[in-house]
Amino acid sequence: MERKDTMTIENLIKCYNLTPVEFQLAKYILQNKEEIKNLSIQILSEKTFVSKSAIHRFCKKIGLDGFNELKVRLIQDLLQESDSYNQIDVNFPFESTDTQKVIAQKLLKLYEASITDTYNFIDVEELNKIVVLLHHADIIDIYTHAHNQSIAINFQDKMRAIGRIVNCPESFYDKRCTATASKKNHVAMILSYSGKATFLPIIVETLYNKGIDIILVGRVGNNAISNYVKYHLYISDREHLRNRISQFSSHIAMQYMLDVLFSCIFKMDYKANMDYTQEVIGIVDDRNINEPN
Repeated sequence: MERKDTMTIENLIKCYNLTPVEFQLAKYILQNKEEIKNLSIQILSEKTFVSKSAIHRFCKKIGLDGFNELKVRLIQDLLQESDSYNQIDVNFPFESTDTQKVIAQKLLKLYEASITDTYNFIDVEELNKIVVLLHHADIIDIYTHAHNQSIAINFQDKMRAIGRIVNCPESFYDKRCTATASKKNHVAMILSYSGKATFLPIIVETLYNKGIDIILVGRVGNNAISNYVKYHLYISDREHLRNRISQFSSHIAMQYMLDVLFSCIFKMDYKANMDYTQEVIGIVDDRNINEPN
């Protein structure tokens, strides 16, 4: 039997006995995938005459975390139905016989596909809530490891340029110390494609028990830390966890998502941030550069 985390929404629905109300809701969802990906749960409730709580129960019944994951899975289905979805294998994007130019072209397609996937997965309402949360936080702590550490540090560097404090603890010890020292003015971000990193359970449980808001950036799907996480941002999920050449897709998708977050935060106080960057540029950048006006 097909694994439920890889099933289309249509096949997933077939696995369950639905009430008449749930059946009509499912029928509307399957007939209006393109429309629903841009709807709020309130608007869907009004269009289908089904309460928001009933929509949530329907999502839980078919094995999803909630309405946001339903929308993401619908987007996945639409991508799979399109011809462009299968143009590139993100796990093995090039072959031993490919020339350097062909490799460059294939990676270009991979990057385009991964960023397009991630863009399509963005829930604007959820993104707005997260941007406001990060904007108002005094301190942002990012928990990640391996190749995502460089992405976290890049985000930290961008945020420092507008006078914001971002911590990127590297060792497991540093992560535990940062989590236990977190206060109400902190917000935690977790960068994890799989959500299965071994350091995560104790970190998220510690943060959750301290009442720290947690944002998870990773692929869609149930994992061990979902119950502790309040906010989710999903990225392209075509990449296999192990059967691949490298983390090409997840890396560029994660980088894109954090660049979106930084840009949205910057925009919240655009003039003040521009003024700040001009004020401190002479201090933080000591290079002797003469550029033409």
